[in-house]
Amino acid sequence: MPIYELLISGIVAFLVTLLFTPRWISHAKKRKLMGKDMNKKDKPKVAEAGGVMVFLGFIIGLLVLFGFYYFQQRFERLVYIALAITSLSIVTGIAFWDDITGWKKGIARWKKPILTFIGAIPLIPLLLNRTTISILDYVIELPLFFYPLIMVPIGFIAATNAVNLLGGFNGLETGLGIICSLTLLWFTYGTAFFPIVLIAVAAMLAFLYFNRYPSRIFPGDALTYFLGCLFAFVAVLGYFQTILILIMLPYILEGIIKAREIPYIIKHKKTFKPECFGKVRKEGDLDPPYKEIWSLTHVAIKIIKRIKGRCYENDVTFLIIGLQALWCLLLIQMLG
Repeated sequence: MPIYELLISGIVAFLVTLLFTPRWISHAKKRKLMGKDMNKKDKPKVAEAGGVMVFLGFIIGLLVLFGFYYFQQRFERLVYIALAITSLSIVTGIAFWDDITGWKKGIARWKKPILTFIGAIPLIPLLLNRTTISILDYVIELPLFFYPLIMVPIGFIAATNAVNLLGGFNGLETGLGIICSLTLLWFTYGTAFFPIVLIAVAAMLAFLYFNRYPSRIFPGDALTYFLGCLFAFVAVLGYFQTILILIMLPYILEGIIKAREIPYIIKHKKTFKPECFGKVRKEGDLDPPYKEIWSLTHVAIKIIKRIKGRCYENDVTFLIIGLQALWCLLLIQMLG
């Protein structure tokens, strides 16, 4: 594929997100779609649901690419773009619905996995005859229909919801998404998935300008579920399950930590929903919010305080993103 087509599609996605995000910020303020920035002393209110602008840039960039493919009669690639648009639209739409209904007031946590499963349905017909998976170059034979009807829904639900677990700090969700997606670009180079991931990266880079510290807009579930769906889409259609699991290590670790909520709730017979945020001190720096660790962000706060004596919001973001970047470079070195 000529490089100019990738450049044009990526630039369109970048510019659409860059130009329309300020409009969304203004609209969100007028509609009082605002959330508190919990890691700051004065808890300023910031526009919510910004991930929908990443989705907008992504879809328009993808439609530009669709046009190139159509006029070139590359119909085999049109199928992947159509599926990406369909699946990601379903999942991002559900997440956006959750965003606009309000933090902790939207869709119940137990309902989200059920609803996000809908996004996997368009992919299943293309996978009905697939009976193998590859794990670290080992091919495993599966019963007929086991992969599309059992493994795909489970994997799709897990990926789309896992990315939503880790966040709450300015630029963290977007920064992690960019690092993971850039790594995925390396491993998908030359495949039909490379342009799709590239367009998503372009849209996220534009959004990071507004989401970086101090954030003017939060990404919300619209971004995290969009990312999770993108990762699941590439994994289940492109035989990239192993590398996606490795790339998503911080989300998996966060899920393991948060799974400890279940026995805690059973033991204490009450709902317990620990947050990723830190506890803001009078001086503006952060302490761990709980005695126990309930998030990787709490681990980061403890580490930074031990090293520097004080921990600020940006420190947590840089540490987690930096460690993820190092981990991804190691994966490229070992498996790329």
